[in-house]
Amino acid sequence: MSLLDRSQGNARTHTGARQHTLIPGDDVHHPSEQRKYCTSPRHGRVAGAMAWLFPLPALRLELPADAYSNVPACWWGRGRWIAHCLALYDEHYQLLRRHRMVDSVSRRTFLAYLIVESGGADYRTGRDCRITVERLQKAVARSESTIHRCRRLVNKLGCRTVVFAGRLRTREERLASWKRRDRARGWAAVSALHETTVLPVDNEYVKTLLHQGFGTPPERSDGFNFLSRPPKSSPPQPMIKRRAPRGSDKRRPQAYDQRALLLAEKCRKDERIPLWARRMPRGQLAAALTRYAVAGWQVDDVFGAFEEFRISGKRIIGTPNKPIGYLCHVLRQIPVDVPPALLDRAREVDLEEKRRARQRELWEEIRAAKMAAAGEHSPGREAARQATAALRARTVGSDRARARHADDEVRAAARRARGES
Repeated sequence: MSLLDRSQGNARTHTGARQHTLIPGDDVHHPSEQRKYCTSPRHGRVAGAMAWLFPLPALRLELPADAYSNVPACWWGRGRWIAHCLALYDEHYQLLRRHRMVDSVSRRTFLAYLIVESGGADYRTGRDCRITVERLQKAVARSESTIHRCRRLVNKLGCRTVVFAGRLRTREERLASWKRRDRARGWAAVSALHETTVLPVDNEYVKTLLHQGFGTPPERSDGFNFLSRPPKSSPPQPMIKRRAPRGSDKRRPQAYDQRALLLAEKCRKDERIPLWARRMPRGQLAAALTRYAVAGWQVDDVFGAFEEFRISGKRIIGTPNKPIGYLCHVLRQIPVDVPPALLDRAREVDLEEKRRARQRELWEEIRAAKMAAAGEHSPGREAARQATAALRARTVGSDRARARHADDEVRAAARRARGES
C-alpha cells in the first residue's frame, strides 16, 4: 500500500458521502521531489517567481456522483429559500424554543445568516455550499457560537443537509495546497440547501415574505454574498488633540407605525383640519398620532377632538409657535379609549344594517310573489322540467361515450405493447 493510500485510510471519516480524493491530474509533491525545495536560495527565488507568474488553479475537492442521492429536491431560488426559512421561523420557532428543542436565535440574526449562507450555494440548485464558519462570522458580525446555533436551527427546520462533514487535509493534500499558495489545512463541510420536508409551512405567507424582499441580488448576477459593514478609518489626528466624538451627524430615519402614517396622511388631506396642522411634516404628525391611531382613531375623531376643544370654550390658535406641542395639547383633552366619532360610526353602522335587512326582506317578498305567480302544473314549469330532463340525458350519453372511448384507447395500447396488430 502506498503512502497516499495509508494517509487517506487514516483520514477517513464517517460522513454521509464517501471519502473524497484529489482531482485527477493535480500536481502533488512526492517525498522524492521535496529536495528541490531545500536547494540553493537562487532556486527558491526562481520557483517563487514562477509560482507568481504562472499560478496553479485552486485545489478543489470533487464530490462523488451519488453524494446528493439522499438529499430532498433542490430549491426554487435563493430568495424563495430565505422566505421559506423565515416563514418556518415565524411559525415554529416559539414552540420549538418553548420545548427547548432549539437554541436562542433572534430573527434579525437568523435572516443575516440565511443571506450569507445562501450566497455560498449554487444559485440554480442550492447545492455545493462550502462556506466556512469563519467567513460566516465576518459577514454576519456574530460569534462562532451564534453561527453554530443558526446552523443547528436551520438543520432542525429541515432546510439544510450536510453531504460531506469537514475534515483535515492529508499530508499530500497540504503539500499540494502549499504549492498553490493556499494555507488552508482542512476541507470545509459541503451542504445542500432545500425546502423542508419535516415541518408544515404556509405558502401564502412565504409569497408575502418573498414579495417584501430581503435585499438579495437577482439571479445570474454577481450581487453580494455578505452583509456590508461601515469601514473603520483611523482618526486623522491624535485623540488627545481633538474634541470628543459626538456621534454621526446623520440621523437615522425613524420607523413609525403604519396606522399612524395612514392617519397622518388622511389628516393632511382633510380640509376640516386646521391649516397649521396640515402643514406639519408627516413624520411629526405621525409621532403625535401614534397612540391614537393604535387605539383605532380615524380622521373624523381628530376633527371631533378639535370641535370638542372649541365647544368647551377654548379658542383654537390660528398659528401656534410649536404646532406639534399644541396638537398634543388639544388631543390630550380627550381620553384615548373614547374616540369622539365612535358613537356616530356605530349609529351609521346600525342604520346600514337595518337598510340591508329591509332590502333582503323586500327581495324575499318579490321572489315569493314570482314563485306563487305560476301553478305547479303550469305550461312554463312543464317546459322547464322537459328541458332539464333532455339536458341530463345528453350529459349522461356524453359521459358514457367518453368512457367507452377511453376504454378503447387503453385496450389498443395494451395490444400494441403485446405486439399484436
